[in-house]
Amino acid sequence: MENLINEFYYGNICPVEQMGRPTPDEKEILKRIHENEKKLRATLDKQENAILDAIKDDCLTVSASMGERRFHDAFSLGARLMIEIRATGTQ
Repeated sequence: MENLINEFYYGNICPVEQMGRPTPDEKEILKRIHENEKKLRATLDKQENAILDAIKDDCLTVSASMGERRFHDAFSLGARLMIEIRATGTQ
């Protein structure tokens, strides 16, 4: 356990890098999103494209925030589970 903690402390473990690549289904969805955005942008004027950019920026901001919170919650749950497992295992 201590070795894992040291690796995490020294930055040798990066949970974000462990997330992996998109699945084939996710790649297909991302491709559709990109294609639909291109089609939509072709129909919008400059001001409307700026609004779409603002919406996308806000979506990315909230998505990153929610991802960080989900990671924190999952990590905390894992730590609590380990504490409970250790506590019940020593009785």
